[in-house]
Amino acid sequence: MHMIERWLGNPLWRKELRQRMRSGRTVLAMSLYLFVIGTVAFVFMYVNVQGQTLLLQPTRTAELFMFLSYLQLAMISFVTPGIAAGAISGERERQTLSVLLTTPLSPGSIIIAKFISSISFLLLLIIMTLPLYSIVFLFGGVVPSQVLAVFGEQCITLLTIASVSVFWSTLLRKTGWSTVLSYATVAMMFLGSAIIGYFLDDLANHSPDEEIIQWIAGFCYSINPVYMQASLEATLGFITPAFHQPAVAAIFVVVTNHNLASSTAWLTFLIVYLVGSLLLLLASIWRLRPGAFILLKKRAVKWLLR
Repeated sequence: MHMIERWLGNPLWRKELRQRMRSGRTVLAMSLYLFVIGTVAFVFMYVNVQGQTLLLQPTRTAELFMFLSYLQLAMISFVTPGIAAGAISGERERQTLSVLLTTPLSPGSIIIAKFISSISFLLLLIIMTLPLYSIVFLFGGVVPSQVLAVFGEQCITLLTIASVSVFWSTLLRKTGWSTVLSYATVAMMFLGSAIIGYFLDDLANHSPDEEIIQWIAGFCYSINPVYMQASLEATLGFITPAFHQPAVAAIFVVVTNHNLASSTAWLTFLIVYLVGSLLLLLASIWRLRPGAFILLKKRAVKWLLR
């Protein structure tokens, strides 16, 4: 309890959160995001109902849910690096990082405060869209547990992307480079793992070590947020008209072939993302310590001379 009170009373976190939420751009961004999501939902319903009432089929509402969930996942992957990549490097460029390090705040307190302030706005956006998903419940086709599961997967993805961005921001001196490498890491998470998995699937058909290659391909798919979110919607995908689109159908075929809805695949996803996020934050805290690389060099030399 004392530790929780200490974190909540972190002055840096409170300052960052207060500055972000008082900004007019924050209110504008929140309003614009809700307007876009709401407009998409309304247009989708109108096109399918064509001005008549009570004709929206459960298959169509399931398709709407899938579209909104992937739109939100794309928003998370695109916006998070832009917000979190300047957490520490921005302080370094403004020459205020040394001042922060002379305060009673520990490097851990600084990193956690920057991390929380970076994800708080995006978490608020995710929570704010929950009422819009009530449209799906009005016409059936999706149960609340599926919505909550998708939101949980998106929150875990958000935490991981934010921790990656904070790590690059701590490691590099320039915000531009940390932003570029953050987006490159996100591209590897979403596109790189899918391309490697597809290549391994094709290779497995012409290799005697098919089981090993298929296992590696399944691992690549199980750390991809798109395929793991699709595994939560697998029961919906096969009943929606969108499933007949080649790109969408290919995703659900991979989900079925590699059994990504299994507990093993989800355990892999959770371990890689949550443990990876923790390790990246610990590495960021260590890097923020004054003279961290000098200390590492001394320890390496001492170990070699033993």
